Amino acid sequence: MTERYMLSVTLSEKAYEEYRLVAAWKKIPVSTLIRQILEREHESQGFGELVKRAKADGQATTSEGSHQ
Repeated sequence: MTERYMLSVTLSEKAYEEYRLVAAWKKIPVSTLIRQILEREHESQGFGELVKRAKADGQATTSEGSHQ
């Protein structure tokens, strides 16, 4: 079974109302809409590039730390 993780997110009133409006229009729960948006962003090329940069920076930091 795939593991899932829960997060708590605080939104502005405007953001929440807009997510609620779209979720109602799509006839899905707000939490499902937000999960879909987050997963779509996670799969984007831009986020993939951020992950690559973070991994490269993490490796450089780890390498620097191991020489001390």
